[in-house]
Amino acid sequence: MARYGFSFCLPLARSAAALCALLGASSLARATQPAAPAITPEQISTLRGVGDIALAPDGRHIVYGVRAFADPARPPVTRLWFQPVAPDAHAVRLEGSQDNDGHPRWSPDGRHLAYIGRHGGAHDTIWLAGPAGEAPRDLGPFAGDAIDFRWSPDGGRLAVLVRPVPPSAPVARVDGSAPDDMPPGPGLVILTLADGHIRPVALDAHAVFDVEWAPDGQSLAVRAGRSDGLDAFWYQSAISIVDTAGHVLHRLPGRATAVHPIFSPDGSHLAWGHFDQDGIVGTVSRYDLADGRARKIGAGWPGSVRAMAWNADGRSLTVLGFHDIAPCLGRMDAANGTISQTVDLGGEPYAFSMARDGTVALPASTPTRAEDVWIVQDGHGRALTDLNPQVSGWPLGAQRVVRWQGRDGTALSGLLVLPPGQSRDLPLFTQIHGGPYDAWAQGWLGSWHDWARLLASHGIAVFMPNPRGSDGRGTAFAEATRGDWGGADARDILDGIDMLTRQGVADPRRLALGGWSYGGFMAAWMAGHEKRFLTVIDGAGITDLRTMALSTDVGPGFLPPYFGDPIDRAADYAAHSPINAASLAHMPILLLHGMSDARVPPEQATIFFNSLKAQGTRVELVRYPDAPHWFGGAVGAMVEEDVQRRVLAWLTPILRPAP
Repeated sequence: MARYGFSFCLPLARSAAALCALLGASSLARATQPAAPAITPEQISTLRGVGDIALAPDGRHIVYGVRAFADPARPPVTRLWFQPVAPDAHAVRLEGSQDNDGHPRWSPDGRHLAYIGRHGGAHDTIWLAGPAGEAPRDLGPFAGDAIDFRWSPDGGRLAVLVRPVPPSAPVARVDGSAPDDMPPGPGLVILTLADGHIRPVALDAHAVFDVEWAPDGQSLAVRAGRSDGLDAFWYQSAISIVDTAGHVLHRLPGRATAVHPIFSPDGSHLAWGHFDQDGIVGTVSRYDLADGRARKIGAGWPGSVRAMAWNADGRSLTVLGFHDIAPCLGRMDAANGTISQTVDLGGEPYAFSMARDGTVALPASTPTRAEDVWIVQDGHGRALTDLNPQVSGWPLGAQRVVRWQGRDGTALSGLLVLPPGQSRDLPLFTQIHGGPYDAWAQGWLGSWHDWARLLASHGIAVFMPNPRGSDGRGTAFAEATRGDWGGADARDILDGIDMLTRQGVADPRRLALGGWSYGGFMAAWMAGHEKRFLTVIDGAGITDLRTMALSTDVGPGFLPPYFGDPIDRAADYAAHSPINAASLAHMPILLLHGMSDARVPPEQATIFFNSLKAQGTRVELVRYPDAPHWFGGAVGAMVEEDVQRRVLAWLTPILRPAP
């Protein structure tokens, strides 16, 4: 481990013994300790997660991915499992599948299953599962990596997205005006299963991000962009309907979101997601192929739509949404766009698989049950799997929804996780979510990033607010942080802490705050603008908005909708940048950042660290080699555990019980 002042560069090894010794004696739990020992980062690493899910068209069988660590020094491995959808049914490994296979998809008649995997080859390809006892069949080769695919309605063809092999010579120039100079992005090909013929589809686009067949099999909806990369994927793409040769039949208006486009059963309409004019919030519209008109649907619902599927009646859609503090399933009327919630869920599902009869399969969790595959039938949900039975023996305190009013009367909500058996005069850590257009969701809250269950088991209450700017409360609520990061959002957070203090839950002398990404921004902002916190933890946070806007891999789609052009509006960016209030930050500060973070470049942490260190503020910077912005799925267990261990070791001596 190399030291640079108070900055650490973490090698890929288990954390130092000194940290372990500190944690062993630093629990903040009072005399009412539960019988079970406090949760450890190593226990959090044993949790298994759910990958891609494919429910058979008849709803009788399911294939799903399970993600778990096999080697603590390497990212988790995903394995595909096959299981009947029946009580007490047992799962078996999908025959012929290998580690890190994914994207399972059934043929429309349910007789065949295909999935993507490498199987020791040079590129990811598509495999067709064979009958019992037979090996899967490679449907490639493709000119690069297969990254997604869709079955044609008759089951005879596959529309495949293929990322070509990058050029061996370095690219000389990458800019928005010259797409020909950029490495090629994913392209679209059509594979005919009968003879294995693979035909490229010529499109007027640099990168194809999504595809869906029309019911007649003669055309496709394609989401594509003029450039590749995450900014194009998330913010700068559009939907076209093309024939199978690539000729454009319809161009849909607006910039598309990542919500998968879907045709109505009769092919007369296409439902798709697109951005409102603000460029922040997404909405859903229905495009009429007969008259070429687009009509917004679901706009009156205060939640957001994450995924959708047409129901067999052709008059309604099943939607996966997020409203207030939790995900939910709902029914959307295709004509007037009204949404009625049908099933409240938990956790963080962003996609679902649906059978012909409307049965839905998706990942979900509860406050006391980590992620599982859930089945929803006739308005009732149940867990199909039990991936993490060990959680039943962990010390879990109460987790509840809390509500309060902002100082201007705005209704606000969030989550509170309490230590087992405790409810008053507690040290309080406030954890801020990323985004800001994101939200904490009721469900399981224990991971490398969700620190609530870990900290609560060690005696620290955790408050997780959804302030203005968050998801789940409608467009006006989400837009309230336009040009005002650190304003109304910060006041909402502080008002929530005040509420918990008045109720006697939080000890006002023992408060801390932190988070990741936008949550890290808020921690850095509070450090220079609020004196009540004993410490803050900035995980991969933005500290200089203008340099962030000009260097991130999601610019110009991310920050300009909030603050305008970073060149013309430099003063606005500066006014809301934590770096410019660093001289006012005097509490201890912990910075955590991945060295391969392209979203929030690590220089954001470096400049904040150097500014704080120069004025004598106690600050520690931990750099994680090769780690991106979002650690989940990209790093080994030892890195995830180190993040949690350092958070716990940092907070416990600072928030120790008052004498």
